[in-house]
Amino acid sequence: MEDFKMTKVDYQTCCFVHLITDFVADKNCYLLSVNNYRQINSNKILLGYYDEEYCYFIPSVVIEMCDIILCEAGIKKLSMRKILNRLFSLNLIKVHWVLTDNVRYRPQKRIGRTRRRYITFYRRELEKYFWSDTKL
Repeated sequence: MEDFKMTKVDYQTCCFVHLITDFVADKNCYLLSVNNYRQINSNKILLGYYDEEYCYFIPSVVIEMCDIILCEAGIKKLSMRKILNRLFSLNLIKVHWVLTDNVRYRPQKRIGRTRRRYITFYRRELEKYFWSDTKL
């Protein structure tokens, strides 16, 4: 993992992914299986959902949590456009192409009756590079 961080990832992207890793490991936060989307725990922070192929992070939750932690540490906010672009170039997130050749970094996903935009990571890649000891 050390080689991956140092050679391919800029500081902000590395910081974002490691903060997400910390959030998932935190006992006050959780990811919920897509199949069990109704089993929400009101005592914990829902970061998003997962299935066999993807981890769907709720952008408003993870970005706000990152901003709060960085602000408390006296570090400026992350440039999410730059981070999402970098994650896409590293093939860590799923994107959709729109007809104007633009990239949509937060594709829509229907979970239950709600269709939202998520930051959609390839689960296998997250587990390979960052979550080797994390079980969902």
